[in-house]
Amino acid sequence: MYRKEVNERSPMRVFEKSMHGGLGRGNVGLVAAQPGTGKTPVLVQIALDDLLRDRRVLHISHDHAVDHVRSFYDEIFHDLSVTSDLDGPETTKLEIERKRLIFSLMTDATNERMSLRGGHSSIAKILQTVDFARDVAHFEPDVIIIDGFDFVHATDDAVKELAELARARNVELWFSGVVDGKPTAPGVLPEPLPKFAPHVHVIVYLQPDTGVVRLRLLKDHDNEDVADLHLSLDPHTMRVIDEDVGPLPVRPRDARKFRLVSGGAKGAEAEFGACAERWGMRETNYSFAGHERLARGRGVVVLDERELHKGDFSLTYVSKKLHRPLTSLPRQVLQTIWHQITNANQVFAVGWIQDDNTVKGGTGWGVELARRWNKPVFVFDQGKRTWFRWSGTAWEIAHQPTITSESFAGLGTKDLDDEGRAAIAELFRRSFGDAK
Repeated sequence: MYRKEVNERSPMRVFEKSMHGGLGRGNVGLVAAQPGTGKTPVLVQIALDDLLRDRRVLHISHDHAVDHVRSFYDEIFHDLSVTSDLDGPETTKLEIERKRLIFSLMTDATNERMSLRGGHSSIAKILQTVDFARDVAHFEPDVIIIDGFDFVHATDDAVKELAELARARNVELWFSGVVDGKPTAPGVLPEPLPKFAPHVHVIVYLQPDTGVVRLRLLKDHDNEDVADLHLSLDPHTMRVIDEDVGPLPVRPRDARKFRLVSGGAKGAEAEFGACAERWGMRETNYSFAGHERLARGRGVVVLDERELHKGDFSLTYVSKKLHRPLTSLPRQVLQTIWHQITNANQVFAVGWIQDDNTVKGGTGWGVELARRWNKPVFVFDQGKRTWFRWSGTAWEIAHQPTITSESFAGLGTKDLDDEGRAAIAELFRRSFGDAK
C-alpha cells in the first residue's frame, strides 16, 4: 500500500470527523489521562499522521530523553508499516524523520521548583525551544507536540500562553497532562480542566478498559453537543481501532530476520530460547566458563575475562539504583546480563515488579540497565499476570506487546510458572504468527 493510501485510511480520519474537521491551525488540543495510560503514544500517533501528510512536527518532551521519544516513533511507525503493508517503509521513515525535530526538557522539568513547573518558567523554556528551532535549526513547524506538561502545578496564565503560542505561530498545538478525576459524561471535565477550558479548543480523555483504551471527546471547540466517541485504542501502540475504518491487511513479520539475545539459563531465558528455535530465529546466549545454570546449547557465546569486565562501571551504577550489593548474584552472571542488554534494541522480561518500580532478583539488573539506556522494556509480572511497559516515569499496562526490533533481549526469573511460559509463547505468536 502506498503512503497516501495509508494516510487516507488512517483511523485518525474518524477521529477528525468526530471533531468536526480536526484541531485546526492556531488551536490547542489536550490529551488528558490519569498516570500510566499512554499519553505519549497517542501524541506520537497524532504526530505521525501529520508527518505522513508532509507536515513538519516539533516534539518537546518533559518526561523522556530524545532517544526514548525517538524509540516511541520507531516502534509505532513499525507497527503502522506492518499492519498497513506500507511500500518502501525505510524510505518513508527517512522522509518523515527529516520533517520532525525532537527536544527534551526532562532535566528542567525534574529540577525546576515545584511551583514553576507548570507556570511561566515552563512556558519560557518551551518558547525558547520553539525560537531555537526556528532561528538556529531553521525549522518552522506546522504542528507542535508538548508531552508531559505539569498540569498539577499549572497556572491559568501558563495555559493561556500556550494558546497564544499556537495563534502567533499559526500551528496546531497538542499537549498532554495528568488529571485527577474521571469524566462522568460527554462534555463533563474532570479536575483541574474546567479552569483551563477557555484556552483549550479540543480535549480528549484516555480511559482504560478491558484489553483496550477508550478515547473520549470532552470538548470540541465551541460545539455544545459533544460527540460520544466509540473509538478504541490498542493499549500498546495506541493505534486507533474503529469498526468504521475496516481491517487493514496484516503482513506477519519474518522471524528468521530477528535475533534473540539472552543468557540461556534455566527458567525464562531457556523458554525464550526454545521459542526462538521453534520460530526459526537466530539465538545468541552470552555465558561464561563453568556456568552451571546454562540450559541452552544453541548460539552460546562464552565471554572471556576481558569481555566480562566491560560492563562493570554500568553495573556499579545499577547497584546504587537498585540498592543491592554487587555480591547479590555471581558477578559473572551480572556481566553477561550487561552484554545481553547492550546488544538488544528491545527488552522483554518475566518476573515480579516491586513497589519501588524495580524488578525482583537478577532480572531487575537487566531491566534497570534497559531503563537507564532508554530502551523499550516490557515485563510480564507473574503475580499480576499482565505485561507492563516502562513509560519513562511509570509502569504502564501493555496488554499485547509485540517484538518489533530485529535484535531483542529475553530474560527473566528461574522460577518460571505456567502463566509466564504461556506469556512468552503468546508474545512470539502475536509477533510472528504460528510457529512453522
